[in-house]
Amino acid sequence: MTKIWTLDRIMRFLIMVLGVVALLWILNYLSGVLSPFFAAFLIAYILDPLVSKVQTKVKYRIVAVILVLLAALLIISGAMWFFVPMVVDEVRHLGLLIPRVFSDSDWSSRLTAFVPEDLWVNVRSMISWDQVANAMTTLDFWNAVQSAAGKILPGAWGVLSKTTNIILGISGIIAVVMYLIFIMLDMPKLRRAMLSLIPRRYKNAASSIGSEMDRFMGNYFRAQSLVALTVGVLYAIGFSIVGLPMGVAFGLFSGALNMVPYLQLTTIPIALLLAVVYALDTGMPFWEVAVIVLAVYAIVQVIQDLFLVPKIVGGSMDLPPVGILLSLSIWGKLLGFLGLIVAIPFTCLCLVYVEKIQKKADEIVDGGAQPAPKA
Repeated sequence: MTKIWTLDRIMRFLIMVLGVVALLWILNYLSGVLSPFFAAFLIAYILDPLVSKVQTKVKYRIVAVILVLLAALLIISGAMWFFVPMVVDEVRHLGLLIPRVFSDSDWSSRLTAFVPEDLWVNVRSMISWDQVANAMTTLDFWNAVQSAAGKILPGAWGVLSKTTNIILGISGIIAVVMYLIFIMLDMPKLRRAMLSLIPRRYKNAASSIGSEMDRFMGNYFRAQSLVALTVGVLYAIGFSIVGLPMGVAFGLFSGALNMVPYLQLTTIPIALLLAVVYALDTGMPFWEVAVIVLAVYAIVQVIQDLFLVPKIVGGSMDLPPVGILLSLSIWGKLLGFLGLIVAIPFTCLCLVYVEKIQKKADEIVDGGAQPAPKA
């Protein structure tokens, strides 16, 4: 039975549209305040299945949350202990190579063979490469952390007046951590509270939409996070074996971009620039280095498409890569940084709602197409 668009129905539809517009305006206005909350909520959402599984063993949720957070902290600390020294050494090495690109006449003559002279002049004039190289060669991560801590802890008031941005950044991290702990503790209560706010007549539909949305988000955040981490490690191993400058750091960065599927391929031009430096340093022909670098991309992509995605994600990722990229662009434009955080959940909600409308329309069409019963 087709619904008739009466004046009352039209007015309710317009009020709903205005409500959505007002909600987006409020979210945009409060984006600076809400960003830490939504960031913490997404992290808590990703970790919630693990917390629930641990809770079945230890009974108390607070114990499960503490164990999961400690495990995450140990993993992050171990990764930093392993990767940070490698990244610092790579940064220093690249800092030594950069001045030679501009001062070594042999390098300059070889470089102009495959880089247009006008482009090279523009690149040299855009950035103060001497300062960049000096900062890279003198980089000491752990001493920098200790120095920052020594300045912040003894003289908080003096630091506050001089380094407001740093304090705000630290405050934001602390806010995310606090939100994360409380959200992880209260996640079951939050789910029940959200469902209790919905009128009784809509609870079944809301529960169905929530289940579908959970399936969408679970497939994306949990599975794609694992894929991105694995791809980043593979890139880091591949580039470090090749000897590419900044290989480990660049590989991990490329893997992080894979949170949006195939976005890591946009780093190929940067990889080719690093290949230029490597070719100048080793004396290898640039085309050989470029082929090796592109082979690393191809091998990792084959592993991702043939093994990682089928095993980890499976065939249930209903949001295509172009849809993910488009959603990030649209919501980022509407809500800024907050939009990047909520892009996937909001897009999943829209897709679930559209899917419900399509199913309802199909039911109406199928019902109208059925032949009338015989008398």
